[in-house]
Amino acid sequence: MIRTAGIIAVGDEVLIGEVVNTNGAYLASRLKILGVSTVIQTIVGDSRSAILDALDHASKLCDLIVTIGGLGPTQDDVTVEVISEFVGRSVHQDPDVARDIEERHSRNPGWQNSVAKQAQIVEGAHVWHNPAGTAPGQMISWKQGYFVLLPGPPREFRALVESRLEPWLMGQTSTTLIRDTYTIFNMGESTVAHYLAPLLSGEHPKTGIYASPGRVDIRFEDHGKPGTSDTVANRRAAAWARGQLPVPMYRLQGKDRALYLVGILKERNLKVAAMESLTGGLLMDRLIAVPGASSCVAGGIVAYTDTIKERFGVSGKTLSTFGAVSQETAEEMALAIGLKMNADIGLATTGYAGPDGGDPSNPVGTYYVCLAGSNGKTIAIRREVHSDRQGVRQAAVETALSLLWQYLDLPLELH
Repeated sequence: MIRTAGIIAVGDEVLIGEVVNTNGAYLASRLKILGVSTVIQTIVGDSRSAILDALDHASKLCDLIVTIGGLGPTQDDVTVEVISEFVGRSVHQDPDVARDIEERHSRNPGWQNSVAKQAQIVEGAHVWHNPAGTAPGQMISWKQGYFVLLPGPPREFRALVESRLEPWLMGQTSTTLIRDTYTIFNMGESTVAHYLAPLLSGEHPKTGIYASPGRVDIRFEDHGKPGTSDTVANRRAAAWARGQLPVPMYRLQGKDRALYLVGILKERNLKVAAMESLTGGLLMDRLIAVPGASSCVAGGIVAYTDTIKERFGVSGKTLSTFGAVSQETAEEMALAIGLKMNADIGLATTGYAGPDGGDPSNPVGTYYVCLAGSNGKTIAIRREVHSDRQGVRQAAVETALSLLWQYLDLPLELH
């Protein structure tokens, strides 16, 4: 059974930073899901001695060694030759691979060189046809472990990982990692950690939280049998967490909230508009980025000063009494923009993004978001976010989307 893996990325361009090794990060995450722990990642140049040293070190630690790159048609692509030397096997030209390369590239100058180089296969290797390119993958069984050779171009690399490596690994591992991700949008990382403290200290399931501006992802991980999609431990942990947290916990299954919301607004024939101060158009941009948003987004106004807020419907009395950063002002902004744009739903954002501004009642990082429905009723949220200027603004956009989600009474778990 394969339990540990080493990843060796080959190429001068990767070693010196001209190309970022996204392939290695992607592969390590995929291996983890399949129950294989990556214990070493190495980047080496197109050097025979460097590749040999990396292979020697990884072979002492890993059941599986995956090389990425060095399978191209040029003279500095030496991965196949070096691995054949390391395992003590000869190299031969595979007629099926040669035929495939000839069929794809026989009209291009130099195709004969491509055949001579990329059709070279280590003796005893299983050839994995490349659905997105010419250089095939190779899987070699050696002593107590395996070598897998994959091409470096990301499109070809991922195609082989998904079509050949992962299906093969399913039969080589006793368990697979089952990961469920839930998301919180209206609470900070430290507060989420406080509520979920008992889970974060456990191992079954292993629970982690990962923060980005405006959101906190909660990840539950446990091992199950290959081919399964969930575990009892993950489900129980999620149910317990939902009962502890005072804010909604979403399971979006990778779906973009703005995309989903625009689809629902179109389906229900509703129009939305926004008056933005704090977010300066970010909220409208998030919605309008979705193709087809014109059928449900009426328009928006950036009302950054009190003068503009008054011009578009906020009363001077409200501004002078409560201030621009207040629930009362946010409510009037949402109501006013709904009327001005003849929209079913009005949204508003106002706050102190920093680094300057704020007052004792509303320090820097405080913002108000409000939604006003066509019936005149409003829903408002006040939050204090400890982040930089852009982080506060992004958090307010996420809060606005949460209010819209709440108003439309949408499910917290998508399928």
